[in-house]
Amino acid sequence: MCILYHARNGAEFYPMALIRSLLITATLHTRSAGRLLLLAALTTAAAPALAAQSYERGLLWRIEGKGAAPSHVFGTIHLADPRVTRLPSAVAREFDRARSVSLELTLDNSNILALANRMVYADGRDLASVAGADLFGKAAAITTGLGLPEHLLRMFKPWAVALVLSAPPQDPTQVLDVVLARAAKEQGKPVHELEGMEEQIAVLEGMPESDQVVLLQQAVDERERLPQIIGRVIDAYLARDLAGMWRLSQETTGERRRLNDVLADRLLYQRNERMVERMEPRLAEGGAFVAVGALHLYGSRGVPALLESRGYRVTLVY
Repeated sequence: MCILYHARNGAEFYPMALIRSLLITATLHTRSAGRLLLLAALTTAAAPALAAQSYERGLLWRIEGKGAAPSHVFGTIHLADPRVTRLPSAVAREFDRARSVSLELTLDNSNILALANRMVYADGRDLASVAGADLFGKAAAITTGLGLPEHLLRMFKPWAVALVLSAPPQDPTQVLDVVLARAAKEQGKPVHELEGMEEQIAVLEGMPESDQVVLLQQAVDERERLPQIIGRVIDAYLARDLAGMWRLSQETTGERRRLNDVLADRLLYQRNERMVERMEPRLAEGGAFVAVGALHLYGSRGVPALLESRGYRVTLVY
């Protein structure tokens, strides 16, 4: 099954599954370049100074105050693993009771096409000239097996290819965030977005191209270890260990550690502020169920801490 994507230099067919996987990865949730793309907004060497002890563990938080009925914030992981998508009873109970559901981004054709349109060059350049022949060749050796042959790969920007290489093989329609959106619609609940696709794209698109190339190099280098990395992430998530997920993001050195600092601000902290501001109308309505990537919950600059600073009472449920 394919969608028709019109680039300025002609019409090309891209596999729907690939585009959907890109979208799921981009919402990383997160949201990751190498580790950061996979873990959805992980952060920096400054982490120990920023981390709040009270927000090191837990996936479901009750939000109360300002005269509204209680709402809940839940941390997701952007994977289709049944261990992840099978909601714990405490989470399922609050989801079923909720009056509305808010997600970082919803999956629809307009968002898919918006992402596809921004992934490719439209100024005459190509990936080989930007990333260099050696890195391009290594990336092409991987993406050809994913259904993106070399002649099409040339059209893509470095950040977009980093997303491709950081996406695990999975059915994107079964990713936890998508499952939640589908369940909400089946239950007749309104579904709200906390961000727009253009805002999410801008997080990576707005980085210097040299940094985008570093992201691509990291994604290429870690591709073979992707199953192992994902396994460790799932283990930490199932243990509700936000601090453990955080530590996984720190396993890098040198130039990539510097880039982690940049990505922490762009992927995590700035977006936390924006998402908290946009979820407040739903909290004011009461009975909201808000789902964001789990690492958005971590530390003194995470969503629960920011809500607490705005006068809400925040209580760990699960």
